[in-house]
Amino acid sequence: MDIITFTSDFGEQDWFVAAVKGEILKINPRAKIIDISHTLSPFNIRAGAFLLKNVYRNFPEGTVHLAVVDPGVGSKRKPIIVFSENYYFVGPDNGIFSYIYNSKSRVYEIIFKQITSSTFHARDIFGPVSAYLSKGERIEKMGREIKRYIKFEFPKLKKIGKKIYGEVVYIDSFGNLITNIPNSLNLGSFKISQIGKKVLIKDSYSEGKKGEFIGIKGSCGYYEIALNQGSAADLLNAKIGFSITGELT
Repeated sequence: MDIITFTSDFGEQDWFVAAVKGEILKINPRAKIIDISHTLSPFNIRAGAFLLKNVYRNFPEGTVHLAVVDPGVGSKRKPIIVFSENYYFVGPDNGIFSYIYNSKSRVYEIIFKQITSSTFHARDIFGPVSAYLSKGERIEKMGREIKRYIKFEFPKLKKIGKKIYGEVVYIDSFGNLITNIPNSLNLGSFKISQIGKKVLIKDSYSEGKKGEFIGIKGSCGYYEIALNQGSAADLLNAKIGFSITGELT
């Protein structure tokens, strides 16, 4: 399988993304490199983890998912390969694969003998390792299996009566607030103090009037708060971790 996806917080202005792709293509000229996103908020590991959780299964089994949101580059954090559900994941051991791990996941610390910079492991380690994996190289040749690695839990809900207390786990490019409240719960509305009135649940974004806040069941399996033809995140000054309250029907 020659497919490699690439996710990072590198942005689109500099040469960083291109340099990583170039190193991959030196090793595997047949690689199909697919960009997931390079505009994640800088250093936002939790956003990267949620993005991966929602996209990796859209690719064929055997795909290599390269993910680099790495505020600890150059520190003692490990470079790792994860094999889970017949997919490969390559990146730093800082929690970015937290929502991928399950009881059958196997994790390897990368042992890479090439001279590397202390600030660009995506180019010098993660990209090349991804390229070798895409060519069929065995994980055991590139690292040693480890049992201890960094993992954080998906934010938990709190239920009191008919109220569900949750938080924002991701903000998409439209400014929609994706929450940790699953679509399986029957919410009738959200209560957000800054708005001053209930935000009703609708079936689609278009059901709200222009400039109206609405709640919907999002395509990734969790409720979202949106502003019709606007950014809910900007108007509420919301960040990941922003507290929200849902009301059950």
